[in-house]
Amino acid sequence: MLNFWYSESCNRQIKLIVCIITCTIIYVCSAIQQLTPVFAAISLGIGFMMHLLRNISLKLSAQSASQKIIQNLFLLVPISALVLLILYLPAQDKIYLAIQCIAFSALGLFIVSIFAHRAKRFESERND
Repeated sequence: MLNFWYSESCNRQIKLIVCIITCTIIYVCSAIQQLTPVFAAISLGIGFMMHLLRNISLKLSAQSASQKIIQNLFLLVPISALVLLILYLPAQDKIYLAIQCIAFSALGLFIVSIFAHRAKRFESERND
């Protein structure tokens, strides 16, 4: 799934639609039970971490002979962090809070990856 997100076939419109759907899911679940800001911030951090670990694993895998082990390790770290975060959620309406945690981590990944791969803007020089 991450390979598709970072590929050229996933254009800006698809990324925008996925971000809007993710925000809608967060909004619907927060109408039932709202996630505290601390858990939301940690979830966003997990999403940021996913992007950073993927970039590191791509750089290391090109140089390392054991690229499969490194990629699997970097895949397990964010997933285990998300599972631990979900285990610490309050018991009341835990499913809606867990959905929000997963959606916030996805949103964190989306924001960082879109920002990192945005089109660079160059300032045009004006002679006034």
